[in-house]
Amino acid sequence: MKIAFRFEARSDTGVKRSKNDDSGYGGRYLAVVADGMGGHVGGDVASATAVLNLTPLDHPDFDGTGGIYLADEIQSANAIINDLAASDQRLAGMGTTCTALLVDGEKIEMAHIGDSRAYRLRAEEDGGFEQISTDHTFVQRLLNEGRITPEEAENHPHRNVIMRVLGDVDASPELELQTLEAIPGERWVLASDGLEAVVSDEEIEAVMRSTDDLGEIADVLIQMTLDGGAPDNVTVVVVQVIDREELPADEPVGPSALPETGEIDTSPTTSELEEITEEVNAEEGLSDHDRALKKFRRARDLTDSFPHDGDASDQDAVYFARTNAAILRHELGSRPHQLVGSASVATETGRIPAVTSRTLEHRASLAQRVPMSTEEPAKLPDELEELLSDPIRRRRRPILLVSAAVILVLALIAGWSGLKWVEGRYYVGENNGKVAVYNGVPQSLGPIHLSHVVEESEVETSQLPEHTRMLLKNTIHADNLDDARVIVNRMQAQVNLQDDRNTQPSGAASSGAQTGQKTSATEGGNRG
Repeated sequence: MKIAFRFEARSDTGVKRSKNDDSGYGGRYLAVVADGMGGHVGGDVASATAVLNLTPLDHPDFDGTGGIYLADEIQSANAIINDLAASDQRLAGMGTTCTALLVDGEKIEMAHIGDSRAYRLRAEEDGGFEQISTDHTFVQRLLNEGRITPEEAENHPHRNVIMRVLGDVDASPELELQTLEAIPGERWVLASDGLEAVVSDEEIEAVMRSTDDLGEIADVLIQMTLDGGAPDNVTVVVVQVIDREELPADEPVGPSALPETGEIDTSPTTSELEEITEEVNAEEGLSDHDRALKKFRRARDLTDSFPHDGDASDQDAVYFARTNAAILRHELGSRPHQLVGSASVATETGRIPAVTSRTLEHRASLAQRVPMSTEEPAKLPDELEELLSDPIRRRRRPILLVSAAVILVLALIAGWSGLKWVEGRYYVGENNGKVAVYNGVPQSLGPIHLSHVVEESEVETSQLPEHTRMLLKNTIHADNLDDARVIVNRMQAQVNLQDDRNTQPSGAASSGAQTGQKTSATEGGNRG
């Protein structure tokens, strides 16, 4: 018996955050949650890229290959995120979690990386409830190794340190992949860590058992998070497994027509493009999508620009971004789905142009190489295929040569700027078994190392506590050289304190241990 999903998706910025870096998607055959990170501008780009990159997989019948395609598309999203980060310093270091469920016949394929979670409630009346995904965090690793107890994990100072994410220059992230038997009636909740930070697993289970209304389940979980203070963004996707025979016979499963969304404001400010807009708007009998696509083609021919070339004016870039968003809505709007968070912002407003541009580019490639077995083979709309294969681009070789020369010059300038930026970075790491201060960043470009040892201390890493050695292995960022020296001095103090404990009599050691705990807590407070 082949299966499908009922679904509901919700997302909220939370009480203390100014923007939503989460993204979520619910569909008949796919559910995804991604929690982005990376500062003021990077998190929303990363999570939206991950989710939108996976949405073409919301299609039935992979004939046992769903897990392969799911893992492959998450790896592709990782490559796009790293490419975007490399092209814009503001996005450097951005990353995202990703937890996804994909229907493959009568089974569910799960792919997961990071600390977002997947919970399952079995279909039976007294069916079991469990977290299916594993938290890829530093604290979870300590738990797995038996170094701390679950009670200690709840308040551990490094409980939010993630060991695995998409992006962050990891060329081949280690995904958690599972193939799971599915029974109609069972329910799943995918959620970013903003939920579990406030709502306990027991409370999540109780809400999932309380009603058959998936929308109510999602709403209640979001509201409980907000009532608890919601220090982070929170996104929830709730799905229930159903027999595919329950779906309407005429329900669409692929691209058809752009839903009615009103006129798209794509008017640029240059006089030539304003004339194009007026001319196309005056034509009758065009849908919103056809009207936007026609404006886009005419503007592209006039400015000799393509959505991701980056050589148009700022006004043209806004125009392209909004047109890209319209084309994405056209592709997504033909199938039942819910898109929430920053991925929704990207497709509804075009306010994340890097995501919409690269997503369209990847969709064209995916349509050509994914031989999914469906009643209607998955492919892009004819208009988009024509847009991406327009022969007019073949007549631009002289222009492309000039563009290549300009790009080379810009690359040299960017390389020099990057080297100057690297020279101002510091971190604390390990060298020859001792704590050392490095100048640069802990990365390499082929045989070229982007950092070197500035100072090597006398602190031996073997004398440090286990959690400190783990942090040191992953390197500890410092704002400047003086800050790095302060970090090293604190580690020296830890070693000295341990030496004092070892040399004191048993009674004094007990008293000293209490004093030492207070000192360590004070130092930790100053560092945070």
